[in-house]
Amino acid sequence: MTSTERRIKQGEWVLVTGANGYIASHVTDVLLEEGYNVRGTVRAEKPWLNKLFDDKYGKGRFETVLVPVLDAPGAYDEAVKGVAGIEHVAAVLNWSSDPEDVIPQTVAGSVNILKAAAKESSVKSVVITSSSSAALLPAPNKEEVIDENTYNDAAVQAAWAQSAPEQERPFVVYAASKTEGERESWKWYNENKPQFALNSVLPNMNIGTFLAPEIEGSTGAWMLNLLKGDDMALKMFPPQWHVNVRDCARIHVAALLDAKVESERLFAFAGTFNWTDVIGLLHKLRPENKKIPKAPENEGRDLSDIKPRKKAEQLLKDFFGGPGWTSLEDSLVMGLASGRWD
Repeated sequence: MTSTERRIKQGEWVLVTGANGYIASHVTDVLLEEGYNVRGTVRAEKPWLNKLFDDKYGKGRFETVLVPVLDAPGAYDEAVKGVAGIEHVAAVLNWSSDPEDVIPQTVAGSVNILKAAAKESSVKSVVITSSSSAALLPAPNKEEVIDENTYNDAAVQAAWAQSAPEQERPFVVYAASKTEGERESWKWYNENKPQFALNSVLPNMNIGTFLAPEIEGSTGAWMLNLLKGDDMALKMFPPQWHVNVRDCARIHVAALLDAKVESERLFAFAGTFNWTDVIGLLHKLRPENKKIPKAPENEGRDLSDIKPRKKAEQLLKDFFGGPGWTSLEDSLVMGLASGRWD
């Protein structure tokens, strides 16, 4: 930890929505490690989550509150009581191909948290978890320049038109929901000018440590499932960028706390990968494994130029110290350390 002016004093409470999720559990862990107390929202009781953080940090520093419906009016009004900061990480992850099932919920949930924060004078800072897909959908060998003002309008249009191939529609709808959720958050913030600072984080494919066996791990698990012969990730995702889940969480925490970071879109893009890279590394790390699928032929690479990614990496270095982004290989090693794939 480096010395920097913080918006929120150590010992104050921070709300983390969807605290049982892959990224959110790490955001919670980093905040607790940094000396903050955390109230986590969950949609149903998660005793294992309370035990995880009670055992690690002692009782009284982490608590959960039920918020079963993200888009219900006033859903977060009680949860925000007395908190100084909010990390809104919860997302609609039903992977429906119907935009009506995903986009309105995501937008309403994001705006709900801002409205609740604006009514609570103690709130000084809010971070919204967006997604890399709110800026672009990866396409092999396509050169595209992405900056702080880029939104994925193509995904929004394709989602509502249902024009994408059937197997790609769930991801296109998800991308559209994150695009509209983030954009509407910024629109509401700029129109209403509440008392708190707002930043957003756009993570790409997260890989790395699982804090508990109950955490499914989304992209981190899908990638490592190649060790079981499950090639869903190969079929679902083209070559793109990756980020270590701990780095991603630290970007969230730095965005919340660092008084110099305000009204920023932070792009958590560590480096590019293709499946040939991943499969080669998995063979290196588990040479005895015969279930790993063959790498795709001539798959190409994501050639996007992500202009803001260096700013996010510099924030990581400045706030937490250290060398910056974690490598793809080190992230895979961290994920494998959970033992789930042995």
